[in-house]
Amino acid sequence: MNNIALNNIEQVLGAHEPELSQNLTKLFAKLLERNQDPTFVQNYTGAIKLRFSKEFQTRKGRDPLSFSVFGRACYAAGIVKTFLAVVTSHLYTQSQSQPKERYIGQYNALEALAEFMQTGNLTERCTLLEDMKKNHVINICLSHLNHPLCIFRQLAINTLRVLASESVLGENSSVTEVADIIAAVCRFTLEGPDFFIEGMRSPNTTWQSQMVMGATDVPAKRAAENAPRFYAMTQESALWTAHGLLCTTPPPSRKHCLDILKKKPEILDLLFDCAIITRPPWYPETQVDSIACEVIALLFQWPSHIVPGVSTPQDNAFRAQEWKAMTQAVAILTSREDWCEKIIEVWMKIEEEDWREVRGWFDRVEVDYHAFEPPDEDAFGQVFEYRGTSRIAMLRLVSTLSHAAESCGVTNAEVESLLRMAYLASRKVKSASELDHSKPEDRHMYAERTEDIFRSPMYTVSLNMQADAPLQIADESIMGPTALARLLVVLAQRKAFDTIQGLKKAPNGLSSSTCLNHVQQITNPDVIRRFLKIALQRVQAGMDKGRERARKTDNDYARAAFMSAAELSAALVAFDSHTQGQYSKEVLGARKELALALGNAAEMAIRKKRWQQALYFGSGAVNVAENIPAGEHLDANIIAKNKRRVEQARIANSSK
Repeated sequence: MNNIALNNIEQVLGAHEPELSQNLTKLFAKLLERNQDPTFVQNYTGAIKLRFSKEFQTRKGRDPLSFSVFGRACYAAGIVKTFLAVVTSHLYTQSQSQPKERYIGQYNALEALAEFMQTGNLTERCTLLEDMKKNHVINICLSHLNHPLCIFRQLAINTLRVLASESVLGENSSVTEVADIIAAVCRFTLEGPDFFIEGMRSPNTTWQSQMVMGATDVPAKRAAENAPRFYAMTQESALWTAHGLLCTTPPPSRKHCLDILKKKPEILDLLFDCAIITRPPWYPETQVDSIACEVIALLFQWPSHIVPGVSTPQDNAFRAQEWKAMTQAVAILTSREDWCEKIIEVWMKIEEEDWREVRGWFDRVEVDYHAFEPPDEDAFGQVFEYRGTSRIAMLRLVSTLSHAAESCGVTNAEVESLLRMAYLASRKVKSASELDHSKPEDRHMYAERTEDIFRSPMYTVSLNMQADAPLQIADESIMGPTALARLLVVLAQRKAFDTIQGLKKAPNGLSSSTCLNHVQQITNPDVIRRFLKIALQRVQAGMDKGRERARKTDNDYARAAFMSAAELSAALVAFDSHTQGQYSKEVLGARKELALALGNAAEMAIRKKRWQQALYFGSGAVNVAENIPAGEHLDANIIAKNKRRVEQARIANSSK
């Protein structure tokens, strides 16, 4: 087509091949002509964006995704280079009579690329990402976080989220790049909504609301009232960006995470600040705090073949590499000011939140903040799931810290400060059959305390792909006792119990969230005995959960249950070995459960052909069986079965 003009957009973009490719080549050249009409750029970039958006929406969840004929033609004609040039170009600055159209054209161009990414399969997304990176998309997005218009700050965040969560930015970025992005998105999250409110209220820039609210005549007052909610949704995208950079398949190495923290240790302070952001009335369904907690957990995640506290003959390799990096990462955390208080503050924020007040915000958000899609009952229920996520992520962190407490100089007062949250997390959780359905607080607490994390990269959801879940954390019924048992192990190693019981005043450095009375109560021998019995029951319940999942052939999810039961058993065994038999009666059976849990985890790994995991878990099970007291009655057939599993895994591993 010779004439590419404003009045024939549909014919230009709707042409068949080979004419379509010819049209796009000409169009992309025209978009970059000096002093091009901003309306021409605005309308063509908008039309292309709309086509990608419709493609994604109509095919989502149905056909396997891949670029359409139109998408492939756009890519071949150089859409990435052209549209990113439009975004950064000052070619149109002489048209000051139409700055709005110029900005909208640039906005459309960047958003079109984000929409385009989501129409592709994984290979196409990887190729598109590589091209976008070559054309400096990361620097463009980071610089746009200081753009004079709030819609560009939002778009920069959203584009980074798409690249990190819907593509493979995390797997294809340097340590410096990842550290810079995580720090930048956290800082954006902590800025607050004032800049967005002012942008929507100001007469010169209130037109931005049309890009958000879908109408061109929104009064400035109404736009400004909606702005905090618009900003809060962008905060979520910001944290999902950080999450996507670390929740990858395969997971990042422990050294990679260490190097990120070495590059920018302040990331930890920023993430904790995000994790304690108060729930805002303008967006009460926010996930910002719980996503931040997951990101912290990802930075300190154990390798998928390791059960913390379980030793195997293969340990030397793990200790020389991953564990060394993990302890150095923990040392960076424990060197940050008030690190222990920050963990407790996340917990206290959840404890102190009044769900009835939150319920009121849900009821008013449409009236007060003009929510287009007001959150429904399901969204209110999810608030408690997010709260549960935050809780178990912090318990996971506490458990991990305990393994490095000696090498990282964690003080007794810091360990004692963390006891109360782990103790509260070990309380009984009512089962579904015990709930009083006339009491909403019962339902809410059940949702919160039974939430676990089994998180795969986001793109695996949209592409309907099977992939390992890099982030796996058991629910509170297991994670609470594990954290408490591990803290007690540290105190037992240090022979601190008698000293604690003899104290007359709180030790220096004890958190104000607890008191000496709490610490002495939790470390009282009678309370410890009661706890150990409960913890062993939780191990058995975790084993039952794993068996139930295995019966449904959900082998990965079953493996996670067996691994978490094994971790809690290992903590009980460690406590017994550091208390000279004082509590042997209460932990009788823990070694047997540990051998069973590891053996079952090995079996689940074998079923999925995860041979390294099978070798470690099976070897751990065999190791435990060699040191098991006769009174625990471990069946000889189980020992033989575990040895066969180890041999099967060893053969498969060596033939890889």
